[in-house]
Amino acid sequence: MADPSLEVCPDFAGDLYAAIRLDLVNATGTTHQAVAERLKDAWTAGHELRVLEWNRQREEEAQAEAEVERARAAHEEEERRAKEAEAEKEHLESERKKPKMNGFSANATVGDAIAPRPSQYAIQKLNNFKYVELWYFSPDGCKEAMKTSRSIADDTFSLAKIDEQLTIRPASAFKASRSVLPDHELPFSVFLRAKNLFLTQANMAKWPQTHIDALALFFWHLENHSIRNNSELGDLVVLHYASRVRLDWHDRLKRDEGFNIGIINKNLLRSINEEIWDRVRSRTLIAVCTAPSTVQRSIAHEISSHLYFFQTSTILRINLSFPAHQRADAHYTFAWMPALHLTRMPALHLTRMPA
Repeated sequence: MADPSLEVCPDFAGDLYAAIRLDLVNATGTTHQAVAERLKDAWTAGHELRVLEWNRQREEEAQAEAEVERARAAHEEEERRAKEAEAEKEHLESERKKPKMNGFSANATVGDAIAPRPSQYAIQKLNNFKYVELWYFSPDGCKEAMKTSRSIADDTFSLAKIDEQLTIRPASAFKASRSVLPDHELPFSVFLRAKNLFLTQANMAKWPQTHIDALALFFWHLENHSIRNNSELGDLVVLHYASRVRLDWHDRLKRDEGFNIGIINKNLLRSINEEIWDRVRSRTLIAVCTAPSTVQRSIAHEISSHLYFFQTSTILRINLSFPAHQRADAHYTFAWMPALHLTRMPALHLTRMPA
């Protein structure tokens, strides 16, 4: 439809409309000029209506176009904001993954002592609330960790499955030491030193305070237990108790059957004590029965003599104290390992052996 405002009113008084005017003059009895005026008025009225309609349609079209433009602009703005939000999210994620260096106090100095650092393997075990041998927190364990950290590149990684997903972790976090010793094979003095660093590292690993308090009480009770003074194998009994109970504690925590490790079970401690003494008697009898008959008779008659045991690699040496004329035959070495540290046992327990 053309713009009606561009229309030009016809010349109704001209020759082109003479026939129409004549018919209208004959029909109405008016003059040609009057008919021409009426035709012009009729066209003008129609023209004005067409212009109004045209303008209305143009306004509606303009409104529709404006609505479409507003919708397009709103969509573009929404897309822009979404892209900005995604870019900001990616930026934050990228910043989160970047290594960060915390600030420091300008007035603070290094402490008077620096605690030994256990291996990454032991630290990872603590971070996962898992059982780890106390040897890793001993001086020997920390020394090995220092040597290992110098020899393994920082960019060496391994795959680990965590929560059904594969995760990349440093290889040192999964490599157990070949030198590790179970808790009951540690010298008691080393056991005491290792448990202190263990409790410190457990606290740094954000273990629940209730668990740390229970472990601290557990170690305190064992360190100060009367069996260490009343029994010649007291330290060994305590080490075996600590080794077994702490491992069982972790196993039961996994099954949601946890117990208070800080409460010492006297019956279990007594049972372990009897077990170790039985082992000593049994292995001592085996060793003595393999000795020459002169030594056996000497043991049977020399009640005041004592047996001294000490572990040297896989060899247990037995030194027997006899009268002076028999001492030349009193030193024998037997190739069996009792897994005992320095201990002492009266030979009175050996008098029932066959001569």
